[in-house]
Amino acid sequence: MGRGGALRRLRGWLSLGCALAVCVAFAYAAYIRASQAWDGVVSYATPYAEVPLPDSAATPPVAERVIFIIVDGLRADAAASMSSIRSMGGYGSRISLEAPQPSLSYPNWTTLLTGTTQDYHGVVTNWHDGAAPVESILDTAERSGLSYVVVGPSDIATLYPAAARADAAFFREWSKEYMSATYIDAALKLIERVSPRLTVVHLPDVDEAGHAFGGASSEYAQTVAKIDADLRRLIEGLQGEGTAFVITSDHGHIDTGGHGGWEPEAVEVPCVFAGTGFGIGEGQAMLADVAPTVAVAAGMPIPRFATGVVLRSVLATDAAAGVAASAKQRSAAMSAFASIIREPLGSTAPVKWDASTPPDVLDAYLESTREARLDYDRSVRARGVAPVIVLAALVVLAVVGFVSWRALAASLAGASAYYVVYNGLFFVVHGNRWSLSSFNSEDLIDAWMNQRLFEAALAGLAAALVAGVVYPLLRAAPKGPRGTLLPGWLALGPVAVLVTQATLLVQVAWFEWAWGVEPTWGLPDLKWGFKFDLDLVQITALGAAALLAPVVSYLVGRYHPKVRTRSAEGT
Repeated sequence: MGRGGALRRLRGWLSLGCALAVCVAFAYAAYIRASQAWDGVVSYATPYAEVPLPDSAATPPVAERVIFIIVDGLRADAAASMSSIRSMGGYGSRISLEAPQPSLSYPNWTTLLTGTTQDYHGVVTNWHDGAAPVESILDTAERSGLSYVVVGPSDIATLYPAAARADAAFFREWSKEYMSATYIDAALKLIERVSPRLTVVHLPDVDEAGHAFGGASSEYAQTVAKIDADLRRLIEGLQGEGTAFVITSDHGHIDTGGHGGWEPEAVEVPCVFAGTGFGIGEGQAMLADVAPTVAVAAGMPIPRFATGVVLRSVLATDAAAGVAASAKQRSAAMSAFASIIREPLGSTAPVKWDASTPPDVLDAYLESTREARLDYDRSVRARGVAPVIVLAALVVLAVVGFVSWRALAASLAGASAYYVVYNGLFFVVHGNRWSLSSFNSEDLIDAWMNQRLFEAALAGLAAALVAGVVYPLLRAAPKGPRGTLLPGWLALGPVAVLVTQATLLVQVAWFEWAWGVEPTWGLPDLKWGFKFDLDLVQITALGAAALLAPVVSYLVGRYHPKVRTRSAEGT
């Protein structure tokens, strides 16, 4: 073996060692960053909860009592099949609501009761610990001395302590058994005893069926039918002059079961306003609009942090005082929120609005403020970790290309194969999306993520295989993995995996720049945030694939038809 052969061998061993070391380093860094990003969203602490906002005032009610029913997990198409809701919609208002992101239970219960979204109320996941940070309609009922009743799972009392202080309440732990009949029996008894102004009833069984069987299953439909019968019983027992009903859901379910993401089946929520004070009509609104409308109907103060509007179109009676009180409350809240968002930009003094300011003017101002803050944050992040990640990816590609342009070309072909295999499994075979709805329930997250790790590692080995197939095609007289060429062939597999990691790093850097990983004043776009976490999971799994990749590239080189009959130099 001559000097050239020795240098070739040394270069091959160095390439192998460096590729493995960098792959593992990238994998470890991705694992740490994925944990930080996930924890950043889960532990998001709203900066708005401590804003000193004025208490809103109670106004004349439009109904003597308001029955507010939340049918957890009810899809819009399923609601259309319920005779109780159809009949109420015939003499009330049917409104299609859009649920905010993430479309999970705790966050959207809180939106329904506080009138604001996850960015502001701070309940972002079902792992939220303790009470919701901002005021709810239960708090305003208590503050104004109005009687109220709460019935539902025990989680309600944990998230909203005012529920436990109601004039009367009934709570029971979640169970696999059908529970809605028990809740409705309790509601009927407590309402008869207390005669409350507001009753909140939460029915969990449809959501349980959605998780267990899927939103398009016969079991889900059967549970909806049982709820329908119990709702009819509740309505028949309470309807009459002076009673208003609001029936809605917090989210829907995708066909296979699950929610949390942006799919229409998960975020399109049915709602009916019927009875005293409500008129006939149809329309569209946001989930956050329910709490202000319920508050005005019941003559309670609007929750101080509400960003939703009173749905004037559903009101059949004069509620001018309530609408004006809501406009005053909303302008104060949104002005204060905008001031917090603008802190790094200057001009933090609250904008002065009054009750006559149109809601769309407030919406436009808050949205423009959020966009300005996002632009500012991106300008800061452009000088932070994102360009470092891009530089690391480019250095990897440049070094591989400098050592061997053929290895780079083969590795890019391998990276292409990686995306075909991984995305084919993710989108086509499993039918997944970049969405929190992809895993059916929280207890399945670990198993779901482990499957992504396994499939990313498998696709990484496919990248090594394709790189091994392509590389000999780029040479006029390719030679197999023997003698001085052995370490080079062994290195080819890990290099292909490393190049694949580099392409994922560029995508990771985009999210780092666009949204960051530790939200402080608002949540990122969760669709892209979900992809970001999955990109980091893939980079982590590719670290394991790199350790097996030398075996793959060796075997491909050993049995490749173009090199199989040739003898390697130096043997």
